[in-house]
Amino acid sequence: MLDRFLKFLKDNKKNIILYFLTVLVSAVLLVIGNKTAYDKASMFQGGYEDGAARAKVTEIISLNREDNIIDGVNIGQDITVVFKAKIKSGEYKGQTVTAYESIAATDADALKEVGVGDSVLLTAVPEEAVGEVGYDWHLYAFDRSVPLIILAVLFLALVLVFGRRKGINTAISLSFTIAAVFLVFLPSVLSGGNIYLWSVLTCVYIIAMSLLINEGYSKKTLAAVIGCTAGVVVAGVLALVMTKFLNLNGITGSDMLQLKWNFESIDLKGIIFAGIILGAVGAVKDVSVSISSSLKELHSQVESPTFGGLVKSGMNIGRDIMGTMADTLVLAYIGCELSTTLLQVVYSSSLSTLFSLEKIVVDVLQALVGSIGILLAIPLTAVVSAALYVGLPKKSLNEKMQMKDKYYVEPSSEPSLYESIESRKDKK
Repeated sequence: MLDRFLKFLKDNKKNIILYFLTVLVSAVLLVIGNKTAYDKASMFQGGYEDGAARAKVTEIISLNREDNIIDGVNIGQDITVVFKAKIKSGEYKGQTVTAYESIAATDADALKEVGVGDSVLLTAVPEEAVGEVGYDWHLYAFDRSVPLIILAVLFLALVLVFGRRKGINTAISLSFTIAAVFLVFLPSVLSGGNIYLWSVLTCVYIIAMSLLINEGYSKKTLAAVIGCTAGVVVAGVLALVMTKFLNLNGITGSDMLQLKWNFESIDLKGIIFAGIILGAVGAVKDVSVSISSSLKELHSQVESPTFGGLVKSGMNIGRDIMGTMADTLVLAYIGCELSTTLLQVVYSSSLSTLFSLEKIVVDVLQALVGSIGILLAIPLTAVVSAALYVGLPKKSLNEKMQMKDKYYVEPSSEPSLYESIESRKDKK
């Protein structure tokens, strides 16, 4: 076993060095990007939830329900729950405190009623309000971090079990991708950086890093990188052009308004641009890798592959992928904004009105622009892959002459009449 492992290291020494070098450079770029983009003043400012502490509910002290009647109509119940909880983090870790939860019948986003054993986040009640409510702590939210961590661990375990070595690469590249978004891109936007520049840099980093880590240094990777980058660039250019022609102002909902109020200098149309190209990267990358990988396999299996044959095969493969990937983008955007879309449909008088609303227009724009990026990545990846695997087609001298002169006649191997006559003279 040890001998086989040492032999593997010796045979793949170059690839192993390149792999670890890629991981190291990717990590260093993340650190540099974070230090460049991060601004403490704009990150995690907090609000009423300042000082939130993780806690576990140990006892329900009281539960009060009162009917909320407006104009003689009972619209629901106002609920107040007083409970004890043991704090598990922060300055008061280990202490058991008394807290309360207030649920108004008119609150559309009210939390569910707290119960014994629930993991929660508690916030300290402001000193000026303690006398009014009678308690020092208030339920801010349920602590959902543990279930999410369990799900993430399960996902990583499945990736490693089914993917093995590829699974490790997937986990590393996915971690770097998430870090690039949350540690570099988002801080750069909130700190006043150029959204267009940082979104492009983030996309280029994600494309190069993920493909090099997952696919290694090869012609297949180069073809995928070129095809994916081109598709994303096209998506970005279309996003810029269409944002202008559609007269978008970037305000697609209350979240955008709140963002504008808190950061007056932020470019909301830039956020739409960034959302489009970041959303397109994954799908375009998937298409590019599928085509370059398939053509690589064809090149190794077919006896005499040609440039034209590989390009044609790449286009056929791309057509099969195209429909499903376009559906993926459309359904992903609709699914993420389903509640908003439902409301827009209800309050619109017609389809023409619906598709003139900025929120719907932006969703459609994201799906269409991303799909166009996929469409254009298909032929380019196919052509680049074929050129890298078998080389560009070379025309012979005779073919070039035929192209220049339509009356060109292929020279015959038979002797000309003059040569025949001269030959007979020599014989005499």
